[in-house]
Amino acid sequence: MPPIPTPIAVRALAYGGKFIGEGVDYARIEITGQSGLLASGVADQGQAPGTDGSGITALIMGQSYPWGYPVRGDQAVEFLTVLPLDAPEVLTFTAISNAAQVSSSVSRLVLPGVALTGASAVVVVLQGLLAQLTAPTGATTAETTITAEIRMMCGCHIDNLFWPAANFTVTALITGNGQTLTVPLSYAGTPSLFSAQFTFPAAGPYEIAIQAAEINGNLGAAPPVAVSVR
Repeated sequence: MPPIPTPIAVRALAYGGKFIGEGVDYARIEITGQSGLLASGVADQGQAPGTDGSGITALIMGQSYPWGYPVRGDQAVEFLTVLPLDAPEVLTFTAISNAAQVSSSVSRLVLPGVALTGASAVVVVLQGLLAQLTAPTGATTAETTITAEIRMMCGCHIDNLFWPAANFTVTALITGNGQTLTVPLSYAGTPSLFSAQFTFPAAGPYEIAIQAAEINGNLGAAPPVAVSVR
């Protein structure tokens, strides 16, 4: 039969969080089939004015979903395309986080002329956490405060409401002076910030890396940052 235009919308959803929107530079979508790449682009379409495209928190996080029921995508951005299909085909949908370069893929059977949009849109779930060392950076004194910012992949802050700080384990790995020290960081009371008081054993160059884990298996890491202890 001749190809039939088939509308398909694809959204990227942070595991345990909201949709990936403007606050974390959206996600890139790739759709592939038997013949190769069929469509690609940024999931930034359908953003409502005055929103960041990540959806409505109360609808996503404030209610339970029966098994298989779609997560509400109100005000969530998406990548929308129309594919000409002449037969049922299994397509692979890949979402790539621009903020963390983490990707995930899902394969689905697509039928010619059967739209996958609205509540039936394809949703690709991205696992992971966004981690960043915020202090110290550059030069510092021996007695200092190590602070890291940990956010969900969608950019949402850990705020003790929908994402309790007790569900996260955050660690600083400090390398220098011939050793590597592991320092646990505690929730600082400010959304997404974890910190600990620390005294460097000696002056000199060090590197500080951050690792974070959520109880659902989400992991995040910040690459080592060089600091100089006076």
